Amino acid sequence: MKLLYKKIVLGFAFAGIVATGCSDQDYVDANTNPDILTEVPPENQFLSAVNSLESQDFEAYYDLYRRIMPWMQYVTPVNGNGANFTKNIDNFSQRYGRLYTGIGDALVDMEKLVEKMPEADQAKYVYMLRIERILKAYYAFYVSDIYGSIPYTEAWQARYGGTMTPVYDDQQSLFAKLDGEIKEAITTLKTTQTTPQTGLGNFDPYYKGDVTSWIKAGNALRLRMAMRLLKRDQSKAQTIINEVLSNESDLMQSNDEGWVFKGASGFTGGGNWNPDGLYATKPLVDFMWNNGDPRLDAFFSPNGYSQTNINALIATGDLPGGTTAPARRYLGSFTSPDDSKAAANAKYYTARTAKVNGADIRVDTLSLIQRRLFQPAFDEGSGVGTGVSYLPVITYAEFCFMRAELAARGLTGDDAETFYNAGVTASIEWYNEVAVDSKLSDYTALTGSQISDYLSQTGIAYDPSIGLDQIASQSFLNFFKQPAEGWALWKRTGMPNTTTVLALTDMKSSGVSLAIPRRAPLPLPSETSANYVNQKAAYDAMAKDAGFGAGPSDAFGRVWWDEQ
Repeated sequence: MKLLYKKIVLGFAFAGIVATGCSDQDYVDANTNPDILTEVPPENQFLSAVNSLESQDFEAYYDLYRRIMPWMQYVTPVNGNGANFTKNIDNFSQRYGRLYTGIGDALVDMEKLVEKMPEADQAKYVYMLRIERILKAYYAFYVSDIYGSIPYTEAWQARYGGTMTPVYDDQQSLFAKLDGEIKEAITTLKTTQTTPQTGLGNFDPYYKGDVTSWIKAGNALRLRMAMRLLKRDQSKAQTIINEVLSNESDLMQSNDEGWVFKGASGFTGGGNWNPDGLYATKPLVDFMWNNGDPRLDAFFSPNGYSQTNINALIATGDLPGGTTAPARRYLGSFTSPDDSKAAANAKYYTARTAKVNGADIRVDTLSLIQRRLFQPAFDEGSGVGTGVSYLPVITYAEFCFMRAELAARGLTGDDAETFYNAGVTASIEWYNEVAVDSKLSDYTALTGSQISDYLSQTGIAYDPSIGLDQIASQSFLNFFKQPAEGWALWKRTGMPNTTTVLALTDMKSSGVSLAIPRRAPLPLPSETSANYVNQKAAYDAMAKDAGFGAGPSDAFGRVWWDEQ
């Protein structure tokens, strides 16, 4: 796949996208007047939607770096987690609004542009519209995944004669509808058309419009949705699983077929993408170090105690002469607030300052995350990075781990060990590719027998008696760049936890174990809202589920699929 360079696209009329700062009248006009939709090629709208989907820097800043990643013990802030950090849900979540302004509206406009064409021309866009529907279904699923009921069936229709007050689709109905749309799209993409098709080409940053790749991506998405259904409707999940796995030629077979966005370093170059100050965690670092995980230096940086920095500290009398760099320079932060504030652990959070080549260098005992893994343009002091930005949707490794889990649960005829090994291998190789292309510092590229050596380690080598545990633990590691999916995995399986192969910490504040949020807090319905009646009806229906929580704003409650 070629790289997509984020830029201001002059001449592309991204019609239907309501920009921040537009007046209320602009918004009303854009949603009621179909003539505002300029005559532009439909594929422009697809690129617009992808750009909107992948450029969510507020989601990175608020949802991932400061909420989900600390909750899931992927990272901590510089001084460890605060006493009530799991209750901090300000500005969470950012994904909801983007569905209606930026993604869904652009993709609906894309369909309407085709509908306005002569019938003979419409026949050229059969495949393109099915690819569009897979993308729209993905993002609607992504939003509902943590919100529950959302407007979908009646959404985006106001300027085409539809309602300005759409009803909410409940999650059970929505998941079924989305699965049906993806299934129909895949079936159509597999059906030869009598009219030559217009391809998306470079307007598709994921697959350049390759139909076979989109068939595989659609099936992977159906399987991910089926995994969510295992807790609530295993019969429906089993039907989807059987359909998806019925033809191996329609399934991902390698990392090259993963659903991944690649952009230039500048695509994630803004300040909200900046991951500085996020520290590795003790549970992950200890597990990866103790087992010789080849991904360790792709995830985390060595701490500040290089020999160069040590020599500088010796020169200023901060360290005794003869001090040498430690054999282990990967150390993680305590994730429990009580542990990080304990007097005995203060030494880990006390940094020194070394004077190196006339510059003050912060020397930390703890490891930072590999910042260029999340922002390749990050300036580490030697200049702005120039690597590739990788933003995965569904990787081949995830697909393998799903198949491994289903096999371990006895829901398929697959061999769990085969797909577990394939998943671990794919994950290590994928992170190696990302690390090299993102130009990470202090990274040693994968060589020789590292993967086979890792897979032979006790606790890593597949053991059917703890197979589900191992699969979940490795899947969790694979989601390091997709922490929202790591969060979903934890909610879905209860793993990893304090007793799994990858053991997380019982995070305590003043001796009390902290609960972890499970869904997005919902905004309270306002009677002045035009859609108040439908919103309240949706909330009332969700509240009938015992797991919904104390009210709409209760982030510790559950959505429909996340059954207790």
